[in-house]
Amino acid sequence: MDENKKEGVSVKEIEEFAKKHRFEVFFCLMFLLACIFGLGGMFRTGWNILFAMAGGVLGVVLPVKMEHLLKKVFHFVFKQEKTILIVLGVVALLIACIFPFVVFLIVGVAGGHAIHHLSFESSH
Repeated sequence: MDENKKEGVSVKEIEEFAKKHRFEVFFCLMFLLACIFGLGGMFRTGWNILFAMAGGVLGVVLPVKMEHLLKKVFHFVFKQEKTILIVLGVVALLIACIFPFVVFLIVGVAGGHAIHHLSFESSH
């Protein structure tokens, strides 16, 4: 076998990718944890679907208020220092594990708002 041929991905490459795409990695991890923990535990899958649907309805019916709320949350988070961001990230991941329906509600709101925005934009 070739000495220069490498197999797999090194830890350094994973760290560099995570630093470059930290928000994408965080959100994918949060969605994955919410999906896994949403299958069992106190809140079954049906509750998650119900909350995603309710969030979608809220995003379509109240798009301006939901956009304002989401923007406020993201502005608050992005104004924090690095250590506070880490704490907020850990708390968000814990919420995804313990209360996955909250993540599904937020995804529903974002999806409903996006659908409303696209349909309004396409109709004019």
